[in-house]
Amino acid sequence: MNDEYTNAIAKLHNACDGLLAETNEKMTKLIDDFNKKYEGQEDAPYCDTVDLDGKFTELADYVEDYIN
Repeated sequence: MNDEYTNAIAKLHNACDGLLAETNEKMTKLIDDFNKKYEGQEDAPYCDTVDLDGKFTELADYVEDYIN
């Protein structure tokens, strides 16, 4: 693969990583705010973020996995 393609792929990958990091941060905050709103109430809903980072890690690999 020539340098132009390699650089373009790197830029795409970096842009996607930045977008995913920003979205992960925003989504985590939304969920945390939701959980705090209902914290301590009987039978309150709770959304666990235990695997959220893993979902974004999987998406981060998308460009590498599907570019040819």
